[in-house]
Amino acid sequence: MSRQPLVSILINNYNKQKYCAQALKSAINQNYKKVEIIFFDDCSDDNSLKKIENLKKRFKNKIKIIKNHKRGNIYSFNQINGIKKSIEKSKGKIICLMDSDDFFKRNKVKEIVNFFSKNPKQEILFDRPLIFKHSKDAEPSSDHFFYRENKWPKFPPTSCISIRKNSLKKAIKKIYVKRFHELWFDFRLSTYFAINKNQFNFLEMNLTFYRYYDDSYDKKFKKFINLKWWNRRSQAFDFILFLNSKKFEKNRYSLDFLITKLISKLSFIF
Repeated sequence: MSRQPLVSILINNYNKQKYCAQALKSAINQNYKKVEIIFFDDCSDDNSLKKIENLKKRFKNKIKIIKNHKRGNIYSFNQINGIKKSIEKSKGKIICLMDSDDFFKRNKVKEIVNFFSKNPKQEILFDRPLIFKHSKDAEPSSDHFFYRENKWPKFPPTSCISIRKNSLKKAIKKIYVKRFHELWFDFRLSTYFAINKNQFNFLEMNLTFYRYYDDSYDKKFKKFINLKWWNRRSQAFDFILFLNSKKFEKNRYSLDFLITKLISKLSFIF
């Protein structure tokens, strides 16, 4: 890798007019200057695209806009499709992913490049988020993120993921399948690298601002009475089997797997 590789920041947007300009400005204002920005708009019907087009007039050399003209009805696949199309237009050796309601600290890209420069064999990197919940102030995440050999890792959200472009292109060929509709891109990518590559590089630095929404069905304790949460866990186990049947076998008779599959089947009955 050259001393200053080009970094592509891929911003995925759907109806985030309240936040998308802040996301884009955080990418433009990085103190690492060798950056290009790919903004993918997935058929938004609010004013978010207009805001971004106005910013592009000021920073036209740094921003590429992709306008999608046909949106699917499965949100998780829409996100993957947007990232896939953005990669095709990108030129950077390193990719930083960003949802359009999140934003980066000014030194994020610089720290990401430093890591990859010092670790040439590593392909993916996660940083720690600062979370907006109920107040206007962001707080450092207290979550414990970790790797597991035979199951999906505990990982931070999409906007905390950076990856070498060539590695991402290869990974997408494996994880971009029209199955497992409950599994979003961050889960697929993180699990692929953990299970198939034994990689889970975590940078203990708060570099990404992430917005948490109360409508999530993954809340602590409440998730256990939500059948959709159990169905997602069932798909998560199926995804591991799809990726690596040998590593999956250690889950087959675990209590976690058996309970998950039982409740998932009961949910279809009732």
